Amino acid sequence: MPTYTYVPVIKGKTNDLKAVSKIAQAHKSLVKPLVEMVPVPAKISIDVHLENFAHYLVKHLSGRELFLDMYGFLPGAILLNGSDATLSGFGLLRRMGLQFTPTYGFDRNENLWTPLRAEVKKMNRGFCFRIDVDDLDERSEETWQSILERSAELNLTPPEIDLFIDLRYVGDVSAEVLKNLVLDFLSYMPEGNQYRSIILSGSSALKHVGPIPKDGVGDVERIELRLWMQLQADLYGVHDLIYSDYGVVHPEFSMVGPNKNANAKIRYTTSGRIKIFRGHRLAEAPQYMQYHALSEEVRNAPEYMGSDFSQGDRFIDNCADGSVGTGNLGTWVFVDMNHHIQYTAQQIQELSEKIDADFSTTEIEEVMEVA
Repeated sequence: MPTYTYVPVIKGKTNDLKAVSKIAQAHKSLVKPLVEMVPVPAKISIDVHLENFAHYLVKHLSGRELFLDMYGFLPGAILLNGSDATLSGFGLLRRMGLQFTPTYGFDRNENLWTPLRAEVKKMNRGFCFRIDVDDLDERSEETWQSILERSAELNLTPPEIDLFIDLRYVGDVSAEVLKNLVLDFLSYMPEGNQYRSIILSGSSALKHVGPIPKDGVGDVERIELRLWMQLQADLYGVHDLIYSDYGVVHPEFSMVGPNKNANAKIRYTTSGRIKIFRGHRLAEAPQYMQYHALSEEVRNAPEYMGSDFSQGDRFIDNCADGSVGTGNLGTWVFVDMNHHIQYTAQQIQELSEKIDADFSTTEIEEVMEVA
């Protein structure tokens, strides 16, 4: 069984990677992030994008175990030398000494599986199938057939394989519907197959703060957390699902560069919700200075964990005091994500030890309540 209990999906950008690298040392063994490359920006080449990505990974996650998905490369993307970008990316990062499990999904480049075998063998860290929500439901049986065929093609057995079930945005679907979707998929698993891990991921994080009142406070329920608890109880003794989410970032959010319509906001994870302290457009006065007042709001909120809880919490405390500047949007990605990852790593570890077949609906609701 894996030693980690939490797999946050991390966008391959500097502040997101920094957020996971700066969690407390005591909790790092609990976390194995899945890092996904973001799409190639319009103004740079694929080669430069790969070089930047590799630089960020080595700087922030060298020596850490992670899952790695070259998700941002379009199928068939090639480097200037004519080589496949995904295969070359895996090879480059392996040679740079990164410790990762190669991760790839279906319905991408079907011609990549055979040459991928050699790279997976060189890495000697097994393989992770990324199973998209569209691979479930009526496609579940077909997906399992693909898993078996591709496993054989990669010359890997179930104990060398991780299954990453990615439900992506779940904010508009009930946990009950999602639970039945996952249970149906798992029912097709061949009897006797014991996979190294089964990871369940989803996100309720908002793509934008439109639903939150301007200069107000709101929250969203972490449906992915509710779903994981329900399934852990239902599958107790049969399957042990590892928890995953996208932190406070929407799965489809990969915007690069400034956004003139961006709002000041602090997203603060607590119990079963992400609480959102919203300001207004950063193009309007007092622009980034809003973050001093927003930080004070967070610090005065009953959910605030204190400046010693995480580096993100410490920055909030210092910003509220005015002893640091307000940074930029990237700064607040680091702050929000660092608190979330630290909080969730601790929360999931505690729940993993507590949840059994008798874990009740009442106990689930207690977790989902705002602290």
